[in-house]
Amino acid sequence: MTFSKNRRPGPPRKQSGQGSRGKPAAAKSRKKAPSKASRKVADKSFVPTIEHTGREVAYFDELLRREVVVVVSLKNGGTVRGYIRYYDRDVISLGPVDGSPKIFIRKENIGYLYEES
Repeated sequence: MTFSKNRRPGPPRKQSGQGSRGKPAAAKSRKKAPSKASRKVADKSFVPTIEHTGREVAYFDELLRREVVVVVSLKNGGTVRGYIRYYDRDVISLGPVDGSPKIFIRKENIGYLYEES
């Protein structure tokens, strides 16, 4: 038995006209009818979150670029005023207006924030 360069030896190939185990293949009596192309129905239950829409990122980019003073109302009742200096998926960093050091606030602790006029 000869092998080509790139072929590894393995089980012998079936000869045409034979089924499994070397027996002649049985003729199929029925042909399968072609199936209709199924349509994929869009999942209407999907509601996009803030991470999927990208609107939060655009809003924080705008606040960072314009250096707007924002007021962050925390869930525990406190408020913090400052400029947004950094943000990511879980945290925002505020540079307080009064010159104190930067504050990192987890987004899960923020009730809401608004621009100060």
